Order: sequence, then structure tokens, then C-alpha cells
Amino acid sequence: MKRLERLTALMSLLQSQHYTTIAQITERFDISERTVFRDLRALEESGVPVTFEEGRGYRVLDRHFLAPMALTLDEAKSFIFAEQLARKYLDADTLKCYLSGLEKVRNRLGDHQLQEVESLASRTLVYIGEGPSPRFLTLVERACTDRLVLKLSYIDAHGRASERNIEPIGITFYSQSWHVVAYCQMRKAYRDFKLARVESLEPTGLVFDTDHITLDQYIQKIQAESSH
Repeated sequence: MKRLERLTALMSLLQSQHYTTIAQITERFDISERTVFRDLRALEESGVPVTFEEGRGYRVLDRHFLAPMALTLDEAKSFIFAEQLARKYLDADTLKCYLSGLEKVRNRLGDHQLQEVESLASRTLVYIGEGPSPRFLTLVERACTDRLVLKLSYIDAHGRASERNIEPIGITFYSQSWHVVAYCQMRKAYRDFKLARVESLEPTGLVFDTDHITLDQYIQKIQAESSH
């Protein structure tokens, strides 16, 4: 990350919560404490009113230069519940994007809203049974959007391994797991692959041009077949 990008992101981080510690900044940007102090000084020199409180951390003293976002307090609080679920059910890359976007929302909240949101966040945890961390969501999303053919190494429910090329049509979540629904070139049919059973997944460099059925159409078809 270039320094100007980091300074902008640091500004966003400082505004997204009332106090930010040096440890939080070093972890977020993977930089040394010395670099953190240098960046904070650069913000101060550019006119940003950064202040420090012993035992609590750094904050931006005056938030007036970013107009509060037009969110109700209940709307703002709803993001906290979504964040807890996102931390459990998103893969690392997708979670990183989600938290970055959430931070931008939080730094546009008014002071009272931010205090309420932080208070709720400190009292909210989601406990869900242990399971494998989700993987490949970002790659599958890109494949669905850009119509990429993926090479899949898969272990089915009976422990049988296989490799095949697939043309993803959508991502769905059920039974506590993410699944990719795709046209299987080997089987010449649509298949549902549980991401937790995927050993490896990578782009082939090929793009498919077939106009497949939609994910909703696939689900309706499965539901109709199971009702007979």
C-alpha cells in the first residue's frame, strides 16, 4: 500500500471508532510503531486534529469535515449483527472487503450514533459450532461475474476424489455451509459443490459463453423434483 493510500485509510480508521490504539494501527497496516507515529504526525501537519488520551489511544478531535451519514440509530446498529455473522461465514478476502466498507460507514456516523454502535458491539458475540473456515468465496464470486471456467478438485460426501472443470452460475448458503452451483463439464449437468469439500480451486484461463439457467431457476428445479 502506498503511503498516500495508507494515510487515507488511517484517517478512515481513526474516524470509525472513538479511540484507536497504536497496536490496532500496526496490526491493520502491518507497519512498525515508528511508521505509525510518522503517519500520525503527517496527518496532524496536514490539519487533521488528531489527539491522544493516555490509556485509550488516538482519535480525531473534530468530525465536522465529514457530514454524518443519514442513517437511523437502528440502521447503524444492524451492521453490528451483520458483522458478527460475517466474521463467521465469510472467507478472509471477502471479510476484509466487508470490514473495509463497514469502516467507511462507521466513520460517517454522528458522535452519538458511534457511541451507541460501539457500546452494542462490545456486548454482542455470536457463538456457532466450530467448523472449517470458508474458502474460495472471492474466487467463485469473480468466476460467476466474469464467466470464468474453474478447475475443481473435490471430495464428495463418500470420500471420493475427483477433478473437473466447472462453469459457476451462483453461490448459495444453507445447512451452515457455502455452496457453488455450477455446470459440470465432465457430467454435462448442473451440480452443487459444497465449498468445505473443495480441495483446490483455480481459474483455467478460459471463459464460458453459455447462457446458463439462473441460480433461482436451478433451486426451483431442485425443489420441484424433491416434491415429487
